[in-house]
Amino acid sequence: MTKPARTPIPEGLDLDVFRRMADVSNDAFYLADSSGYLRYVNERAVTLTGYSREELLSMTVFDMDPEYTREHFDTMVRVLAQHPVPPFEADAQRRDGSRFPTEVTPSRVEIGDEVFFFGAVRDISERKQIEGVQQDFAQRMLQTVETERQRIARELHDDVGQGIATLGVLLKALEQSAGPHEADVAAAMAPLHKSLGVVAESIARIVRDYHPADLLALGLEEALRSYARQFASRHGLTLRLHTAPIDDLLDDEQQLHVYRIAQGALANVVQHANAKHLTLRMRRQAQRLELSVRDDGRGFTQCPDADVSKQLGLVTMRERAELAGGTLNVQSTEGRGTEVRLWLPL
Repeated sequence: MTKPARTPIPEGLDLDVFRRMADVSNDAFYLADSSGYLRYVNERAVTLTGYSREELLSMTVFDMDPEYTREHFDTMVRVLAQHPVPPFEADAQRRDGSRFPTEVTPSRVEIGDEVFFFGAVRDISERKQIEGVQQDFAQRMLQTVETERQRIARELHDDVGQGIATLGVLLKALEQSAGPHEADVAAAMAPLHKSLGVVAESIARIVRDYHPADLLALGLEEALRSYARQFASRHGLTLRLHTAPIDDLLDDEQQLHVYRIAQGALANVVQHANAKHLTLRMRRQAQRLELSVRDDGRGFTQCPDADVSKQLGLVTMRERAELAGGTLNVQSTEGRGTEVRLWLPL
């Protein structure tokens, strides 16, 4: 059976189909020439900006947004001539002057001897609202955690700590009231005194971890150095410390987030890495803070059945980094260790 002859495509159908598809898209389409004048817009560009199609086609990309300068446009032109540009976020302006967040996907189009620049612009207001709600929830959750930690630290210090101190006093009184058997009683009590000392030190350490008073008293750099030294000594790790004073460049909340991120990274070293050597660095590079915690442990690979506790710890650290205004990166190679690195704009 012979196939029916294919009907020739009418001239101009490609352009007509593109225009119809463009007009039903949820993204705004803009086509600008090398001078920045708009040569084509779709229906979504009209509804998104509040301008009519005729108004848009009489404008340049600079008329649409006064904050987007010719210098920005020329830079984009040069970059697109060399390689593709990934989508990026930018604010856009409506006809009434209101602004809204967008995601822009630019590309370079050559038609004959002319070069044009195509942009697909997506309104991400809803996404930003959701991200804002998520960030607010994360911030409130971490604030609740900090409040609870402080409460537990106070109770441990005031109730349990005082109880242990009272036990020590009672044991001493028993020793002194033993009479002729005082030496024997003292020998019997010695292990109890030692055990109480160990418990008291453990509680004191937990109190310091839960409520870092050193952070307020000494500042971030000295508090981190003190904590890292005690941590390495307690777990038998060789420690290298390289830090610089940056306390006056961060507010109290940022300092707490940086401190907690370092604590979380150090905890992962002991819980998961089986490491012997540990390096903690904190320095200022240009206009940003860099904190890194590196170990020589077994490392890990990202996989579906990865340790849930490790994933949770990394998620919490990333949340703290975002709340502080920074980014967290984790690099790990199986058998060659892990590095947790925080960058925070100053």
